[in-house]
Amino acid sequence: MKFFDKLHYGKQYGYEGLFKKQPKRATGKVGVIISESGLPEDYDLKFYANFMEHVFKYTLPPFLVPMILKDKGMGLLDPDQPLAREEFKPKQLIDAQGSFTNKAGKPYTECEVKWIPPGVKKNPWDHGYFLYKGDGPNGFPDVCDKVGAKIVGWYYGKLIPEKKVAWRSQLQKVYDEAVSQLAVKHPSVEFRNPFYMYPNSMRQAVDELLAAGCETLVYQGVKCPLYTDFEDYGHALVMLHEMAGRRTRVLMADQLGNQPPMREAFLAVLRDQLKELPSQSSVMVILSRHGHPFKKETQDLRAHLYRDPLEAGVREIMSARGGKWHLVWTSDEYADEYWDAKDSKLDTKDAYAEGIKEGYDFIIELPTDFPAENTDLMIFHAMKKFTVFEDYDYNAPVSYPDWEKPLVRKFHAGRTTGIYAGCPVGKYRKYLVDALVESVSEVLK
Repeated sequence: MKFFDKLHYGKQYGYEGLFKKQPKRATGKVGVIISESGLPEDYDLKFYANFMEHVFKYTLPPFLVPMILKDKGMGLLDPDQPLAREEFKPKQLIDAQGSFTNKAGKPYTECEVKWIPPGVKKNPWDHGYFLYKGDGPNGFPDVCDKVGAKIVGWYYGKLIPEKKVAWRSQLQKVYDEAVSQLAVKHPSVEFRNPFYMYPNSMRQAVDELLAAGCETLVYQGVKCPLYTDFEDYGHALVMLHEMAGRRTRVLMADQLGNQPPMREAFLAVLRDQLKELPSQSSVMVILSRHGHPFKKETQDLRAHLYRDPLEAGVREIMSARGGKWHLVWTSDEYADEYWDAKDSKLDTKDAYAEGIKEGYDFIIELPTDFPAENTDLMIFHAMKKFTVFEDYDYNAPVSYPDWEKPLVRKFHAGRTTGIYAGCPVGKYRKYLVDALVESVSEVLK
């Protein structure tokens, strides 16, 4: 039956074959797994390799995956030219482990290397790399080395002064505070906090909960207010079912975006930003999404449960404020000319450009898909959307020393000030905690 369901539903198997058919309430002794991807504070190649392998295994036909994930040696980048698309003479080369030398201590720039051009030449954001074969395969696919070298050499090496990323720490605090409340309400329930991009941590959590006598495992994802086939229904949930096997029941608590406090978190951020502006100033509000490239994705089917009431809340706030205002939904990724040739999505950069053209005094962006700050928002998405501002430089370091405050960034173009309002952390965390407590409690009733 499972085989035919997978064949019939394809990438929607997790949602159609598991989530929709699961029981609504947990029974017996319960173990709750509250999980997210696990983006670490300190650079860890294993995370990026696991993520990239998942990307290719999810998106490509099985027969192509071994060719794409080949390991011929060590992929290298020059941190001063990490996005190079044409061959050049590098001043230095770094590998995905953060080393500028081979095993013998010889600088890679003095070794024999081969330039590998971008894998997808039409994609302006793909870049080339250098391949070193002198020490043989290194245990990671070359394409993962390429990504890892960019992250460790450019992101952590030049753009993140603190050498740490807030994501995991900020979400750990959400977990800790929510579990402290849930444990009082449900003292017999066991809780674990593994990361689905580290499968061994998921397996350990399952084994520990089963050893504790749990008869039902409840999964709650906290990476995004909305679940996706790519990471939640089709990856984490399927993984959990496979690890549990027939040893216990498994059910998935619904997406956090269904809970009113999750939306209130971003509304509170908006209210506080508006308090800092002149009362009659004109304001464009950008509700930005991560974006995805898939023709069919369950997130699109269920996004209205989160986005419609969120938009209604924003409209209510802006209407009460008065003055000229406008609201748009945008995508940070997969809305450019390469991914969206039919121009069916609004790119966040284009929305900023339109706001500048229309002469808005302020443009406030709320990154509505993100509960915590991360390298995508700080660097990769930023370099795609903030280039319309005169004072944005994607090579400039992005300092974020206080993780108990949102990372607010301001840029200027003409009369317009762009305000990236950051994620609902610190004093806004209480809303995420409330959303998590309410979501898990719904299946524990």
